[in-house]
Amino acid sequence: MMKKIFLSLLCSLVVMSVFSAQNIFAGSTLQISAVPGVSIWLDKKLIGKTTREQNGLLVTDLAPGEYALKASLPGYDTSETLLTVGNNQSIEWRIILAKPTMLVEDAVKRVDSSMFEAKPTGTVVLRSIPLNAEIFFNGEPMGLTDKKLTYVPAAEHTVKFVFQQQELVENFSLQPDEFILLRADITAGKIVKETVRIESKMGPGVIKMQTSRKRKPAMFPHRRHQEMYGCANCHHGRDSEGKKVPYTEGMEIQHCVTCHNQKMENKKLNSLMLASHTKCKGCHKKVVTESGTAGPIAKCMGCHEVKEDE
Repeated sequence: MMKKIFLSLLCSLVVMSVFSAQNIFAGSTLQISAVPGVSIWLDKKLIGKTTREQNGLLVTDLAPGEYALKASLPGYDTSETLLTVGNNQSIEWRIILAKPTMLVEDAVKRVDSSMFEAKPTGTVVLRSIPLNAEIFFNGEPMGLTDKKLTYVPAAEHTVKFVFQQQELVENFSLQPDEFILLRADITAGKIVKETVRIESKMGPGVIKMQTSRKRKPAMFPHRRHQEMYGCANCHHGRDSEGKKVPYTEGMEIQHCVTCHNQKMENKKLNSLMLASHTKCKGCHKKVVTESGTAGPIAKCMGCHEVKEDE
């Protein structure tokens, strides 16, 4: 009697374990897509080669876990990958045959800097009501409004706004250091122009820095630096005792030699040349460290005028 009870309990446990396994595990399918003839290994065991009939090789009933896959084909490098399989997944491993592509890398570290030609320029802002009108500046597409154009040559220009097949055209003249706002009111069918001379606010475009020692002058693109960094980064003032004070908005800008002259106690900054070299080259070194590119650091011709025969 006890023997029958024991066998009955054992059979019950086997049945329960089978049903429990069916509830937990559902086999996954792995489709290996490749040209015919590729040998496939699964956990270091060769499981076959890809065929045209299976469009590769089909592996079914994969239990959840992590598998090491390897593929090899004569004349090609071996391909290996780790595959994590879950319950009841459909997985595809695509093996693509490819030719090596020659990679060309520059073995020289190159640092690019730009030198802008010293020509009179201005600023033009192009807006529209409604927004997103197409802009054509001197016939060239400039994208959608609104746009700000800087370093625009001081000359005659034409701008066209296009919005839902409506066109508005304006011919205008841009003067040196001038700021022009052109607002195209599509609904009213007109362009409103506003002009501001920005010379007093922005300072000169380019400053020719010449010392009394008749050395080659340096051409400083002042406007570009002012727009990028503001005034306080370079300029400062003096108090009633002649001591340096930080620049504040609206402060009168004086020439560098007002402070940087032979009367200055700091002998490393007591001339225009020493002050300029210290400030400009020091800032360029800092910027090139942060962004990888900046103005001249070591070469004189980067800032100073050099005659063509020199």
